[in-house]
Amino acid sequence: MKKILSIVIILISVLVIWSRNFSYNPKKAAVYVTNNALSKSHTCCAWFVMRAMQAGGCPIGIYPAYYYSKVLPKYGFKVIDTKNYKKGDIIVFPAIKNHIFGHIAIWNGEQWVSDFKQKSMFPASGYRFTKYKIFRYEKSL
Repeated sequence: MKKILSIVIILISVLVIWSRNFSYNPKKAAVYVTNNALSKSHTCCAWFVMRAMQAGGCPIGIYPAYYYSKVLPKYGFKVIDTKNYKKGDIIVFPAIKNHIFGHIAIWNGEQWVSDFKQKSMFPASGYRFTKYKIFRYEKSL
């Protein structure tokens, strides 16, 4: 069942990408997520990041947070290996114990923001020991 769901999600993503040309502005996404952040986590990081990306012009859908590491490259995002974050960079954490959907957040130029303004890049202590990926939008589709 999980494999079928993954295939369906990938097919939907491909159809969305092929059916639209879009212009994505990562700075608009960062402003949107910052302006709409809640005072504390409500465990809906993927929803907030998806809405921010849509506000920035990316026609992306909702997925479990960890799954964005597979979806973002289809929208022109590249994995970066730097600590010199740019406004709009996106961090994706895998699923871990007690956080089965993983985590996703956007760099707003000062801090990481998901459904709340994070104190560090790690929204929970368990994520400190995981292999996260940071993505940057680098290509117009």
